[in-house]
Parts: sequence; structure tokens; C-alpha cells
Amino acid sequence: MAVQPMMPMDVEGTAETIAANRKRIKHIGFLKSDNSSVAILFRTVPNEPNNCLVIGPKFLDNNYHDSFIKSLESAEGQSSFELGKFIARQRFTDGVEMLSYLHQNNFIKKMPTKDITVTFGTGNNGTISLDKLNTEIAKQKNISLLELSLLDAPVVEEKIKTDVTKSAKKTKK
Repeated sequence: MAVQPMMPMDVEGTAETIAANRKRIKHIGFLKSDNSSVAILFRTVPNEPNNCLVIGPKFLDNNYHDSFIKSLESAEGQSSFELGKFIARQRFTDGVEMLSYLHQNNFIKKMPTKDITVTFGTGNNGTISLDKLNTEIAKQKNISLLELSLLDAPVVEEKIKTDVTKSAKKTKK
């Protein structure tokens, strides 16, 4: 049996390995002012598309922090369009409702979307300003930024369904 020679490890190889193994986590960003990490609960605020709602998970006590991060990293948390909608259905280990607790104890902060940088992908190049990300999402959904802030409203959902139906009919012709 031949023994494979060990590959030399260098700083670049280690950095590449770390970057390749890093999880891709949605709903995470940082403040442009001081690089503090935040979890983005709602990318926009209804009728205030230039504001978002965030929390600083580091301010939660250890048990609540761990429960929150576990929910954020869960498959359902990662697949949710707005983390806040998912968190509203979650409970901390002691049975306390997450979103209610965060709201009642002033952990949720309203911030301008231009002040938040969203991280995505691996490496240091995977960042975008939240205001630009919201603009891109609205463009992809063929709705205005204001409509994006009201996305759960039945009128906006109906507009999206109507637009999709129109697109499908055009494609068939």
C-alpha cells in the first residue's frame, strides 16, 4: 500500500479551506458604522422601504442567544423570506415566544437599510448593501420597493400572481 505524500499547508491553502467550509447563512449582516453583527428580522418595514428591523444577537443571554442562532441556522429559518416571520413561530428553550420577547425587551432596532451590509456566500467579497439587495429583490419580483415592504399584504401577493399568470400566457403564444 503506497502512502500518499502530505500536501504542504500554506496560509492561502488554509484560508481557502476555511472559506470552502464556511456555511452560507442568510439573514446575517453587519453595521457599516462599526462592523457589529446583526440578524436581519425584516428587510423592510411596511410603508418604510428604506428601513429594516434587526437585532444584535450578542446582547442576548447565552441560552437565548443559542436558541436564536439555532433557529436562524435551521433549514426553515434559512428558507424563510423574512426571518422575523419564522422567529414569530419559535420559542426559546424555556417556552417564551422569540419575537414577542425580542420586541418587548427592546432588542429589535429599526435601522436605515443603507447602514446594513448583508453577507452572502463565502469569503470577504460576498457582501452587498441591504438597500441594494432590496432593490434587486423587488426588481426580480417585478414590484416596487414599497410593495416589497408590503409583500405579505394580499394586494401585493395578488399582483405577483397576476404578473406571473400574464408572463405565462405570453410565453405560451
